[in-house]
Amino acid sequence: MLTLPDAIGAQLKGQQALTDTTGRSSAQVLLYPNAVLKIRPDDDEARREAAMLPWLETRLPAPRLLAHEVRQGTDYLLMSRLSGSMLCADAFLDDPSRLIDRLAEALTMLWSVDVTGCPSDCSLAPTLQDVERQLRLGLLTDFDASRAEGFATPAALLDWLEGHQPAEQAVLSHGDCCLPNLLADAEGKLGFIDLGNCGMADPYQDIALALRSLRQNLSGVFGGRPRPPVDPQRLFDRLQLAPDWDRLRYYTLLNELL
Repeated sequence: MLTLPDAIGAQLKGQQALTDTTGRSSAQVLLYPNAVLKIRPDDDEARREAAMLPWLETRLPAPRLLAHEVRQGTDYLLMSRLSGSMLCADAFLDDPSRLIDRLAEALTMLWSVDVTGCPSDCSLAPTLQDVERQLRLGLLTDFDASRAEGFATPAALLDWLEGHQPAEQAVLSHGDCCLPNLLADAEGKLGFIDLGNCGMADPYQDIALALRSLRQNLSGVFGGRPRPPVDPQRLFDRLQLAPDWDRLRYYTLLNELL
């Protein structure tokens, strides 16, 4: 039986939970009628999400922090539950025009937030430093060379990334801008979840992950029905943004180490 910290257990007393199996993180995510409880090791990502949620409360349609406790190395984060369907739902995947519209609107909303005072810096300098630390400690164990464009090892890819850093534009980045982490309801109202990597970064951090997630979900990588691919140019057109293919390649490769 799950034993929760008193302050969190009191808020959830008598409520039944479902386990969320959509996400691919190592966190245990329990869904209550009006709340979500995330249980995971006390690490940088957990601390960042706990710090970002209060800051985002008046800036973005994100979950509201209800309680947060760390006990014996385990992080317990209780937050409000947002309405809407994930953008990986069949209703969106079957309607590429609507999917691209919602995705572009979500990105535009993110990037329009004033990042003054943002408590999380996810720009290249600290990100690459953290990757180097994880590599040194032997923590980069899920590297897949088949997706890394010829870079055989994490060290080789990191060396290239450190030597080819593009100029950055500081915006509010989701940090894990995949279709399951973006919500929209029937009226088009948006919501943002799983914000442990949210912070200041370049917009191509979001674009790279959004396009990869779009490609994977449409192709049925995660078990869904395969559908025709969508030309990435459609997203750039909807964003009214001229694509920078070099920056897109850089952040796509960077995400292989994150």
